[in-house]
Amino acid sequence: MIAKEPDSTGLEGWQKIHAAKKAEQEARIPQQWKLKPEDFPPTGTVDLRPVVASCGILSDRELLITGDQYDATSLAAAIAEGKYTAVEVVTAFCKRAAIGHQLCNNLTEIMFKDAIEDAKRLDKVFRETGTPVGPLHGLPMTFKECFHVKGYDASNGYISRTFDPSTRDTPLIELVKSNGAVVIAKTNTPQTMLVAESHNNVFGQTKNPVVSHLTCGGSSGGEGSIMAYRGSALGIGTDVGGSIRIPAAANGVYGYKPSFGILPMIGYAASGWMGANTGVPAVCGPLGHSARDLALLTRVVRNAQPWKFDPAIIPKVMEAGTQSRKPVVGVIRQSGTTPHPPVRRAIKEAADKLSAAGFQVKDFVPPDFNDIRNVTRELFTLDALSYQRGQLEKAEEPVVPSVEKIGFWAIPRKTHEEAWALNAKKLALQKEMLDRWQKAGVDIVVAPAGPHTAVLPGDWTTDMYTVAWNAMDYPAIIIPFTKADPVLDPKDTEFVPMHELDEQIQSLYDPQLMAGAPVALQLVGPRLEDEQLLKDAQTIDAVLNA
Repeated sequence: MIAKEPDSTGLEGWQKIHAAKKAEQEARIPQQWKLKPEDFPPTGTVDLRPVVASCGILSDRELLITGDQYDATSLAAAIAEGKYTAVEVVTAFCKRAAIGHQLCNNLTEIMFKDAIEDAKRLDKVFRETGTPVGPLHGLPMTFKECFHVKGYDASNGYISRTFDPSTRDTPLIELVKSNGAVVIAKTNTPQTMLVAESHNNVFGQTKNPVVSHLTCGGSSGGEGSIMAYRGSALGIGTDVGGSIRIPAAANGVYGYKPSFGILPMIGYAASGWMGANTGVPAVCGPLGHSARDLALLTRVVRNAQPWKFDPAIIPKVMEAGTQSRKPVVGVIRQSGTTPHPPVRRAIKEAADKLSAAGFQVKDFVPPDFNDIRNVTRELFTLDALSYQRGQLEKAEEPVVPSVEKIGFWAIPRKTHEEAWALNAKKLALQKEMLDRWQKAGVDIVVAPAGPHTAVLPGDWTTDMYTVAWNAMDYPAIIIPFTKADPVLDPKDTEFVPMHELDEQIQSLYDPQLMAGAPVALQLVGPRLEDEQLLKDAQTIDAVLNA
């Protein structure tokens, strides 16, 4: 156990470790990439992204490389044709990530020095052979904190797991590196990994660069934040209740939660008991700057035949081919709780746009998302969070407010019989969803990403719009669509709550506070039809975001 007694600085044991990790981060950012005091925006600045251009750290060419002119797909093509070297691309993104981190605190393990050396090796191969190493050649990538990179910590925000470097890379990281990707950093997560926030005692709290006073979401919140700052070309998060999709929605980027068995998780740095299966399996997936970026990453990983090293991966299911089609679209307008006005507007506008473009659009009513959430929150806490409690106790570190607020901390341990009954309830809900889907005759569903846009830090406590699809094991993709607008989205003066939770959620809505917050759509496909959903998402995105 780490000693709690304060030292001469007045810091307790866990605080000293926090200070040491922050000092380590600071030392890994080159001095010439550090913001001067005058570069920081005034207190209260909402959008932090313009600082990257005003601070002068990136050249015009580096701003072009990292700007929204490129997604990962087009940037990889530009590198492959020799327009840019891997070193200049990786350096540009490392600089931009450094600025984003100084403003938003979204990185954990910073790997800029090693990344540039990796890029030099890629350039050497390209000069000697005239061909890229693989389809991700030179692409700067970030990974959520819960993956192993040899020589760097995988603390997952636990004080007790700091300064214990990994001795190997997670196989997925080995895979993307072998295809030419360059890993430049890992990104921040919440304490316990079970919260739609990104705050822990090791690294602190991450900001949303688009609306800095609102949450970046979680648990892949650092990933969502750095993607929104364009400090990474392509990222990887994990998702068991919305942990890719909530940050993607909150920060206005693209994100994909696959079906279980599509992308490999083996060898990652778990934040709970290894081998624990709650009945809602965790998956990993990409966050990117376009719908086709999500397909690119998935295609590269699947082409490497990951079922040969991860026994959980299902072979051939993604290799059956796809149709070019206008899918029949089911629309979920609400379930479990009433969405805030900007979310309701986004769903209506999307349905109208798709209908006008010739898609068959019909309302779809799923099983009550509140019922699904009530099952999953019990499944997530079968052991009363014994692993998480044990890690905090080792270092005598406190529980952060967002972990207390989500309510999981107080849920008691379940018996085996109670666990079996919960899994039976989940199976019955899966059967009900399947029957409703087939009866409705829909190919995909468009649904809210959450009952609201980004809210104040710690206030995203209801994951029912995302966790429903984890429980069903259906693939889901986040597409940014519009922004909250106080003029278009006034408070609903005629709102009548369905229940107490509905009233609590609606009370969070403040049109001025949420002005400019990204509003995203969630596209959902049938279980294991991921390849078709990825194609349909590109088709729909082209209509909605033309």
